[in-house]
Amino acid sequence: MTIIGAKGHARGLIEVLLANGLAQDEVFLFDDVSEDMPDLVYGRYPVIRSLAQLQAHFSEHGRDFVLGLGGTSRRRDLSENIKAVGGCLTGLIAKSAQVSPHILGIADGACVLGNAIVGVDVEIGEGTLVNLAAVVAHDAKVGDYCDIAPGAKILGRAVIGDLTEIGANAVVLPGVKVGPGCRVGAGAVVNRDVASGLTVVGTPAKPVTRSRR
Repeated sequence: MTIIGAKGHARGLIEVLLANGLAQDEVFLFDDVSEDMPDLVYGRYPVIRSLAQLQAHFSEHGRDFVLGLGGTSRRRDLSENIKAVGGCLTGLIAKSAQVSPHILGIADGACVLGNAIVGVDVEIGEGTLVNLAAVVAHDAKVGDYCDIAPGAKILGRAVIGDLTEIGANAVVLPGVKVGPGCRVGAGAVVNRDVASGLTVVGTPAKPVTRSRR
């Protein structure tokens, strides 16, 4: 398995993969940006340095990859780049996550990390990250390439649009719809629908207004 990324979040995924039963010699990382990155993370896990090397690696070691970085459009764009050289986007569910057997679906490339909870009749889109201890409650729908930060709660029947970020410990209340391309600040409580592309913060959450010059 190849982890796309080689820093903080990606290194956390190493532990998830090992806990899920993957052997140490089956874990690789990819980073073609960081000049200070060692050849081996923790002296053990090889770092692939270019897309050309990654393409050759896929031919020898298998094409599955997981996204080892946060963000929304960044996850989507990297996913498309890696697919273009032969990679196969793969999901990851930590052993300690609680995922209902009665979900409607978790799409390719979604990651559900430690102690997260995914309830009944939930849909989670492609490439979405449900981070540590986050909750996606019953009947909620989360779009593609969203980033649900640690401790965030998406409550029953809430709908989260594609490419939306929900900040750490934020709460989206039942039935609320947050449009695509939004950002919900850390600790915010969203009690009404949010139109596409807005950033909202506070309790209750309100749009950020730009100061006039």
